[in-house]
Amino acid sequence: MIAVLAGVLIVVVVGIGQLGGKASGKLKDPAMAYPAAILDGNALGKADAPLLMETYGDYQCPVCARNALDVEPALVAAYVQSGQMRIVHHDINLLGGRGDESLMPALGGYCANEQGKYWDYAHWIYNNQDGENRGGFRRERVIQIAVAAGLDESKFTTCLDSSAAKDEVAAITAKATGELGVNSTPTIYLNGTQNVGLKSVAEWSALIDAELAKINASPAASAPPASPSPAASASTTP
Repeated sequence: MIAVLAGVLIVVVVGIGQLGGKASGKLKDPAMAYPAAILDGNALGKADAPLLMETYGDYQCPVCARNALDVEPALVAAYVQSGQMRIVHHDINLLGGRGDESLMPALGGYCANEQGKYWDYAHWIYNNQDGENRGGFRRERVIQIAVAAGLDESKFTTCLDSSAAKDEVAAITAKATGELGVNSTPTIYLNGTQNVGLKSVAEWSALIDAELAKINASPAASAPPASPSPAASASTTP
């Protein structure tokens, strides 16, 4: 019994260290990488895949981290690598308030994409969350995480200050919060249908399999939408 309780305690401590707490200088390697063959900027999978999953996330959102690190890899293995689904990430500035701790890592996502390392960066950032708006994603720490993910520090730092990065994040955030009404992260669209919050691998698999069944029954409907249709978001807490 003591050994079991000790094991549970270790798991809890690791979880707290990953998704919250005081920012520290020690970074945690996510120890994950997707096959190069499916990488396409901030997307994974074939551009003409019959299913399109678009994820709007904030790097400070702990639920987004769980989706990216725990749920998404299983979906990639089951559906993206087989060519049945394409996943696209959109990094938005939703939780930063008057600060820049959502903006800074979102800018970093753009800059990582410029260096062809979007997914390495995204996994490193999510795996090194340290609470919301408490210094975990201050500029210098985001740069530190980017370097750990394999990015060129000089190019990354210059890009963070570029108007191109700022304009891109502002445009994506405006579309999400305005046109689409996103007010909670993650908000995920599966072939245009909005899903708010975290779902398990089993829950996503059921939805994906149902969509694939529809597509197989109606070949004319196999083309994925270019982008999600505007829809009202449920109000939830990340």
